[in-house]
Amino acid sequence: MNTFKKILVATPDGLIQPSVISQSAKLANKQQSHVTFFSVTKELTQEQFSWTSTLKPVELMANLFEEQRISLSNNVEKFQDNFSSVDTCNAVGLPFIEVTKKVQQDNYDLVILAAKESNQPRKRFFGSTTVHLMRKCPCPVLAIGPQEAKPIKRIVAAIDAYAPSEEGHKLNEDILRMASNIAALENAELHVVHAWKLPDDNYLRSRATISEIENIEIVMKKQIDRQKHMDNIIERNVTSALSPIAKLLEGAAQEKIPQYIEENNIDLIVMGTVCRIGIPGYFIGNTAESILSEVSCSVLTLKPEGFVSPVE
Repeated sequence: MNTFKKILVATPDGLIQPSVISQSAKLANKQQSHVTFFSVTKELTQEQFSWTSTLKPVELMANLFEEQRISLSNNVEKFQDNFSSVDTCNAVGLPFIEVTKKVQQDNYDLVILAAKESNQPRKRFFGSTTVHLMRKCPCPVLAIGPQEAKPIKRIVAAIDAYAPSEEGHKLNEDILRMASNIAALENAELHVVHAWKLPDDNYLRSRATISEIENIEIVMKKQIDRQKHMDNIIERNVTSALSPIAKLLEGAAQEKIPQYIEENNIDLIVMGTVCRIGIPGYFIGNTAESILSEVSCSVLTLKPEGFVSPVE
């Protein structure tokens, strides 16, 4: 079973979203985790120094850092009784870099932060810090809707049942086990989805010697084979006690998965992000990024085993 022994909550010092407090407390208390609320003071530019103070830059940054350290500590003090083990920490620099460094230095198992509200209904906006962490942070990243302090009732685990590499197969297993663990903790309904595209018209026309009925039979066989393969993956990695709902979605993943999430009122999607392991650089794949831009629920992203962060 996956466990989060150490959770890092990345947050502004003065505005900690209730949904982030609620979800981090729930996960931490059920798994006896230690939680650190972590805030990063951005360095001021030379122009900002000239606008704000006659103090030397070093003195001004020291004052600003101390103000934000006290602010974070005072805010966490208001709800610290909700946690069995909690502390605070501050740093100076770029938020995604400092969060990633903190994760690597102190071996955190999970990063939690708030997603932003989009100006479009039923969508989240993942700010630059969140996207950078999803790309570069070595541990799972959970982005939570800022106004959602509600329980997680329905979870989607999105897998690529026909992943082309061994790292992809291992990532499927990690996604399923992580989603199963959270479903068990939350007493939530678990959905497992895999999207696949039917052969296009050009493919069917290329098989001119085959009748339409035979083409339909070929497509149906492919669908049955995929469903069986998907069911086998689920059976190996998800306990039957959870009674997972397996759904084979016909169409492009970037369209069908967000549609499924909306239609089924999903609260959390657990998904992988595409990269080549062992390379110190990372880009979210087109499919993953398209899904992230369309979903309205909270998102937990995982990276393949062996991922190397470019942040040192």
